[in-house]
Amino acid sequence: MCGIVGFINCGNEQELTNAVSVIKHRGPDYQGVNWFGKQNSGLGHARLSIIDLSDDGQQPMYDKNTGNWIVFNGEVYNYHDIRKELSKLGYNFYSKTDTEVVLKAFGHWGKDAISRFNGMFSLGIYNEKSGDLFVCRDRLGIKPLYYFHNREKLIFSSEIKSILECSAYNKEPDYYALQTPVHFQAAPRTGFKHIFKLEAGHYLTFKKGEFKIEKYWDIYPTEEDISYSDAFEKLDYLLNDSIRLQMISDVPVGSLLSGGLDSSIISVLMQKNMSKPLNTFTIKFKKEDLKRQGNVDDSFYAKKLASQYGFNHHEITIEPDIVDLLPKMIWHLEEPIADPAAINTYLISKEAEQNGIKVLLSGMGADEFFSGYRSHLACLKADPYQQLPLILRKGLESTFKKIPESNKNRNFKYIRWVKSFLKIASLSQQDRALMIKNSALSPDNFNEYYSDAGNYRDSLYVERDTRLFNQYPDLSYLTKLCYCDTKTYLTDHNLAYSDKSIMAASVEGRPPLIDHRIVELMFKLPPEYRINNGIQKHLLKKVSEKYLPKEIIYRPKAPFSAPMRGWLKKELKEMLNDILSYDSLKIRGVYNPDYVQKLIINNDKGLEDNSQLLWRLLVNEIWFRTFFN
Repeated sequence: MCGIVGFINCGNEQELTNAVSVIKHRGPDYQGVNWFGKQNSGLGHARLSIIDLSDDGQQPMYDKNTGNWIVFNGEVYNYHDIRKELSKLGYNFYSKTDTEVVLKAFGHWGKDAISRFNGMFSLGIYNEKSGDLFVCRDRLGIKPLYYFHNREKLIFSSEIKSILECSAYNKEPDYYALQTPVHFQAAPRTGFKHIFKLEAGHYLTFKKGEFKIEKYWDIYPTEEDISYSDAFEKLDYLLNDSIRLQMISDVPVGSLLSGGLDSSIISVLMQKNMSKPLNTFTIKFKKEDLKRQGNVDDSFYAKKLASQYGFNHHEITIEPDIVDLLPKMIWHLEEPIADPAAINTYLISKEAEQNGIKVLLSGMGADEFFSGYRSHLACLKADPYQQLPLILRKGLESTFKKIPESNKNRNFKYIRWVKSFLKIASLSQQDRALMIKNSALSPDNFNEYYSDAGNYRDSLYVERDTRLFNQYPDLSYLTKLCYCDTKTYLTDHNLAYSDKSIMAASVEGRPPLIDHRIVELMFKLPPEYRINNGIQKHLLKKVSEKYLPKEIIYRPKAPFSAPMRGWLKKELKEMLNDILSYDSLKIRGVYNPDYVQKLIINNDKGLEDNSQLLWRLLVNEIWFRTFFN
């Protein structure tokens, strides 16, 4: 829901109006601006009407009792309960919005009100009389929030594009942040110099020129001795309650149904709370693209589940004009995030919007803390692998290095998986956790990849994840993996691209599996509740047996991905050769053109699957051209 902007002690009313207009896709229903001339400050809001569709829900919203103004993006799902509590305390309400509840809760409890909210949100509250500002982001970082601060000037916004509209900010790339081993930007950096992400579970205050950031929530993993039955009942209750809460809406709600476990359990529990058939949306690829990518057809399972439970099912066969769509998505993503799944998410959200659905629930986020990634299993299996004699391991690694990973028509995914495993299997637990991500660079690759590479260990991602990995030394290896992924990969990658892609279609995305209560529960549990006898997401799967057929629960995991490998060899081949030409990269001066040419040649021959790295290079170069050339 919505987009927010605030200019404090900088800019002007026209620039603020432009800053709201540039994020109109986040809120096409109404755009509002309040400029406080005496303070040379203002607030702006682009509204996607979800709760209380009347004019009473328009923002910026004012509280005459406190002099506070609010711009709010997101939803507080338990706002009815908080409203009742405030009503008993004597507060009156003129609207039916959660925004007004948040505004008056803050007026009554101050910053402590945030801990009462169950939801996803980014918000700014400005007092016109004192000039004090309070800006906050939800616990897991579901909703984005960016800021620029320079002495007495401060800008905050849902999207970076709004900050770029203010004359107080001079646009410049952040080369330190961009020189990263992974395909996304680790918080608090964004790729834009001096523009930062307010980290999940944090708020900032700006009072009389004093700028301060504080943490109000965090994950504290404990691995307590909780009985299986207690854990089962608690998770069962929280799944049902989270989905019930996140269906609160005054507009139609649907589900992004991939056919996997996470989206299936959400869809079935949603249908329990509805009298009409649930609208579900599934994306499908052409057989040729699936073969080139090396993926299975997820849509079969989605269709079967929809038929069994009576969903109103929409199946979209994806044939995008990828040459035109890719630059558009890079503009929407803003941060250089190289994941083609953003394209799927946008296209399926657009289909939902055209069918009158303004809210989509998705299974985003569960893999991080339930342990659904193959990378988690691979990291664990590396421990027994290291018990093999060194000469045998070196022989295996040398042999598999020579085996092709693809040909012109097909991707050999099992060969690719084995080779990916062998690249990290002999490393330490910490290093394999760092390098198991898609296209993550090793220290040697890092030095080859960048023209003027700094120290791999000093890069923000490595420094941050190393610190997180070692923060709780007594934890099991698996819990450490899940903790790092939840703190970094979930927020900075998955939630970032998911929000931007769905909002690009003017639809609100809600991920009920990452209700903070579920996350807190999972980090109290021992590792065998995550992986048990090789079964990943063990506890979630056991709870799901109450609601889903085992065929859905225990089917092989299929990634939510696009046919990137095929696109790079066909539809995007001309663009790839042009944008990543030797001369272009030499002029840019960021990447080593000799190394990139080697990546392209080996990928074309099928000797290596370099598609992730090439996609990343292509995205980053288009990003440079979009925002800086």
